[in-house]
Amino acid sequence: MHISTQEFPRVWISNTSPSNWRQELEALLDQGKRFVLLTRELPGSNPDESEQEKEELSQWFKDNRSRLSLHCAASLVVVSNSLIAFSLNAFVTPLSEKFGFPVRVVHEDDLDAQVTAFLAASPEVENT
Repeated sequence: MHISTQEFPRVWISNTSPSNWRQELEALLDQGKRFVLLTRELPGSNPDESEQEKEELSQWFKDNRSRLSLHCAASLVVVSNSLIAFSLNAFVTPLSEKFGFPVRVVHEDDLDAQVTAFLAASPEVENT
């Protein structure tokens, strides 16, 4: 999994190489600034990712849940169809409890508004 922070506070995640997720996420948390994770790929959709890599990522998220809940305003899966965004939210919204921050699917036309809204919300509001 590759993390790009060039558009901070928009942090893009992709299945491309090189894998740099651990060091980039650690650096983001160490900054102490709020950010939004963005992707156009559904979680777990990388066929090249081994079970060990999936387990390592999952364990890192568990170990860093409290830090993530303070600094990650949301994780948004960006899609090009608003009906798909609406439909998929029922499946990804429960992940919010697991990760400690909101997880949503958004239509690309709504991305700017969604990023702005999640960054403006306080962590206490987001986790309720």
